[in-house]
Amino acid sequence: MAKVMHDSPVPLWRLFIRMGGWFSLILFGVVPIFTAISESEHRLAVRFEAEGVWGEARVTDKYRHETTDSDGDTVITHTVELLFRTATGTRMQVSRDVSRSQYNRTEVGADIPLRYLPSEPDLFQLSADENESASSITRYFALLDGLVALVTFWFPARKAVAAVRARRYGQRETAWVTGKRRTSTKVNDEYRYRLTWREASGREGESLNHKLRDLRDFAPDDEIIVYQGIGRAWWEGDIGPRAG
Repeated sequence: MAKVMHDSPVPLWRLFIRMGGWFSLILFGVVPIFTAISESEHRLAVRFEAEGVWGEARVTDKYRHETTDSDGDTVITHTVELLFRTATGTRMQVSRDVSRSQYNRTEVGADIPLRYLPSEPDLFQLSADENESASSITRYFALLDGLVALVTFWFPARKAVAAVRARRYGQRETAWVTGKRRTSTKVNDEYRYRLTWREASGREGESLNHKLRDLRDFAPDDEIIVYQGIGRAWWEGDIGPRAG
């Protein structure tokens, strides 16, 4: 008897997720975050142009801080401590993370230019285009992220539609299991496997990724059902049986 893993058709959206579409959804979710950051930096740049006051800040200290990220790489943060007084005489002690080059050319005890907002003196710039540059960079990342999201959306979406079309209109055939192929994909430190088969025409095919334990009941020469699509067949265990 042919073996199946679903007793009803798998919805298109679920196939899309299974085929890697989840990654594009994450990327699409990041686009508005980058856009919001870019807009916030632009509004701040406009405020500095309209309200900002230039002054001088004394470099009171500078230091480097090393951390280790999840990949084990060392990340070095360069920070300078600054002291300045506003036009009203308010004493402000602030700090700012800076680039390595700026850190190296900044000496403790030196005076450097600084522009602040009189209404919020803890908001300051060390260069006139600081916020506008940040706005442009995040806007670029938003655009790049959106383009990558579209590309990563297209491929799994096309595959999911092809699978649904094959289930709905393709020839329903019997195929014979030839084995299980371990992939290079790991989830929670566990490899994923694909069921492989041979069709009546002699053509070979393989399933989507599965946990090995989900394929334990399938042995070589077991019969399975596949649906013929354009260029390949789709296993009923992945896409579900044809409705009706």
